[in-house]
Amino acid sequence: MKKTPKVITIANQKGGVGKTTATMNLGVALQRRGSRVLLVDGDPQANLTSYLGVTPGEAPFETARTLDEIYLSKRPIDGELRKQFIVSTESGVSLIASDRALAGVENYLFGRPDREQVLARFLQGVRDDFDYILIDTPPSLNLLTINALCASDGVLVPVQPEFFSLEGIVKIRQSVDDIRARWNPNLYILGVLPSQVTHRRRLTREVIETLKGELGDTLFESMIHDNAAVAESSGHAESVLDYDRTSRGAQDFTMAAEELIRRTSIHVEQ
Repeated sequence: MKKTPKVITIANQKGGVGKTTATMNLGVALQRRGSRVLLVDGDPQANLTSYLGVTPGEAPFETARTLDEIYLSKRPIDGELRKQFIVSTESGVSLIASDRALAGVENYLFGRPDREQVLARFLQGVRDDFDYILIDTPPSLNLLTINALCASDGVLVPVQPEFFSLEGIVKIRQSVDDIRARWNPNLYILGVLPSQVTHRRRLTREVIETLKGELGDTLFESMIHDNAAVAESSGHAESVLDYDRTSRGAQDFTMAAEELIRRTSIHVEQ
């Protein structure tokens, strides 16, 4: 029996497509359905950490250790030590937090023979404690993103409905093929999730139809509409489900989370 694909990287080499927003809100939506969820802030901007109301080093997170320490550790992080990197948030999801120090990790990693597998090794030790692990990534195929892909079962690609979105998808597919060939043969694209969708615009409708034609079942049936509550919630360090559970944004992420569950279940059966 195949294991459930529970480690999912949220990736797109194009910036501004809603990766962090999707990671946070999908994670909370999955948690609301009873799943144990761990989010990993793999972007040096550390926006996911901020959005979840976590400030490492400040109360109540004085003892929280951050992702850069996992990459910089010269010895395996085992047992009880792993728990120091996982904090609980008010939204109910767990988090491996980041701060600006993550930006300097790549220079160190280049000197390690296992530079692509550091995160995979750490997450293997906590995998069974969670139903889903979602990893936010920077908008580039650097060693941080490669580590996330090597640690993952699937990749979720958020895209804005614009004509250049297909270029980003092609790049992600190429990256996934490369990762599969070199380090992680089981990696696959879970799906492409349209975000910031406004059906009132003719261009949006045309691009969605183009994506359907090009991607087929890879394109999520669910989509995240442009909704003020989504933008406002991040400013209040809350998920949109906590900020306004009746909003269009909360409903969209709930539906997308349900589709994510179905897609991972189908992959197990194949």
